[in-house]
Amino acid sequence: MTGFRYITLLLLHFFMSLAVSGQDDTQPQEPRLENVTVSPATGFTTLRWLPSPSPDVGSYVVYTYTNNIAFAVDTIRSPYITEYVHTGSAARYMSVTYVVAAMDSSRNISPLSNSLSTVYVSLDNDSCNFRVILSWTEYDNSAYPADGYELWMSAAGNPASLLETLPLSQTSYTFSGYAPATVYCFHIIATANNAGLSSSNRQCLMSGGEIPPDWIITEAVYVQHQGVNVTGSYDNDTDIDTFVAEIFNRSTSAWMISAAADGIDGKVTVNNAGTDTASVNLFRISALNNCGRAVTPSSPVRNIVLSSATSGTRIDLKWNNPFPQRSAYFTVWRDIGAGWTEVAGPAADTTWTDDYAAFAQYVSAPAIAYVVTAVDQVASAGYPACRSSVTLVSAIENIFMANAFTPDDNGINDLFTPVLTFIPIDYEFSIFSRTGVILFRTASYGEGWDGRHNDKPMPPGVYLWSLRITTPSGRAEARTGTVTILP
Repeated sequence: MTGFRYITLLLLHFFMSLAVSGQDDTQPQEPRLENVTVSPATGFTTLRWLPSPSPDVGSYVVYTYTNNIAFAVDTIRSPYITEYVHTGSAARYMSVTYVVAAMDSSRNISPLSNSLSTVYVSLDNDSCNFRVILSWTEYDNSAYPADGYELWMSAAGNPASLLETLPLSQTSYTFSGYAPATVYCFHIIATANNAGLSSSNRQCLMSGGEIPPDWIITEAVYVQHQGVNVTGSYDNDTDIDTFVAEIFNRSTSAWMISAAADGIDGKVTVNNAGTDTASVNLFRISALNNCGRAVTPSSPVRNIVLSSATSGTRIDLKWNNPFPQRSAYFTVWRDIGAGWTEVAGPAADTTWTDDYAAFAQYVSAPAIAYVVTAVDQVASAGYPACRSSVTLVSAIENIFMANAFTPDDNGINDLFTPVLTFIPIDYEFSIFSRTGVILFRTASYGEGWDGRHNDKPMPPGVYLWSLRITTPSGRAEARTGTVTILP
C-alpha cells in the first residue's frame, strides 16, 4: 500500500510538472511609476505607481536602479497595493532611482516601469562668511512634471517653514546671515500647481561659531623613513575634528602648515611625509577651524636627529632633546641583524659610546643600526615615546676563529666554523689532517665542520684549517691555523 501511494505521488508530480511547463509565458504589461518622495524626518522613500493594465497580475516587485541594473528591494504580493515605503532607502545620503515591475500568476515578470529618482539635497557650510550653499538634484518626471521647488528650513529645533519658492530651472540656493552655533535643517519639495510632488532628504548643520579645543599637547615625535609623525592629545569638548602639524620656517620666522589629520576621541597623529629627517625642526599641532585657520597651537617639539662617529672599534652616538621646555629620558637601541635590542638607558644623557669589539662576532648585517627613543620625564602614563632617525655604522670586516671545539653532539660547541662580521663574496673553508689529508671542504658560508670524515668521528687532537675569502669591500683574505678537538 505504501509503495502504491509513492508511485501515485510520483505520477501526480509528473503530470503537475507537465501542466506547469505548459503555463502561459506571456509577460504582463508594466506598471507606471507615478512618483517617489522622501520623508525628511526619517529618510524613508515612498513609491506610488499606476497598476499594470494586464488582468492576471498577482504582485509587484520594487527595484533600485543603478547603471541600468535593477536590484530587487521587495515583493508586494497583492495586485491592489500600489504604494510601498522603502525603510532601508539610502536617500538620506544620495539620489536613489527606482523602477517597478508586475508579476502574474505564472511568475512572468513585466518589463520595468519608467524610472524615477529621489531629490537629494547637499550643502556646503561657508562658516567664514556665515552662509550655507545648498544644491539638489532635479526631479525629472515626464508623466507628472514639476513646475518649481519649495525650500523649507527649520532653525534651532523649531518646525520647518517655507523659506523660498524657486523656479524649476534653479537647483542651488545660498542662505546667508545665519546665527552662530545654531542648528539649521533644509529640505526641498518639487511642486506642480502649488501641490507637492516629491520631497527630498533633510540636511542639517551646526552654523559657524564652532568651539575650538581649550588645549592641545604635543606628546611625541616619531621619525620614520617617509617623514616625521607628530602625536598629541586635545580637549575633546570641541566642534573641530581636523588638526594640522605646523613646522617653523627659520627663514621667515613663521609657522607653516605641513600636514593635516582627523582627531579621534581626543587623540591625533599627523604624518608629515617628505619632511627632512636629517635636520632638526620645530613642530606643533593646531586645530583647523572652518575658515582654514590654525588655532589653539600646542607647545613645540623637535624631531630627534641621531648621528654617529667611529674611531677604531669605538662608536660615538649623539642626539638632541625633542622637548625645548622639558626634560626627557632616552633609551638607545641597536640592531646587528637580529632585530632591535635595548643597549642603554633610560637616562637623561644625549650621548653614548658603544664598543664594536664587544659584539662584532655576532653581527650578521652589513651595517649596525642605532635608534634612540625618548619619553617626557613628567609625562602622564600612556604617552607614546619619541623616536629618532636611524643611523647606520658599516660593519667592520673582522674574522674570528676558535682554537678548539667538542663535536660530541650535545648541542654546545659542536661545529667548527669561521665567524665573520660580514657576508663574504667568495668563500672556501678546508680542514686537513696533520699529514695533509683533506677531511672537510665547503664553499658555503655558515657550513661548519662537525669533526667527522667519511661519516666517522675523528679522534681528539690538533687539525689544520685553511680559509680563503673575499670581503664585501673586495679585500682578499687567506688564513691558516689549527684547531683542537677536545676529548
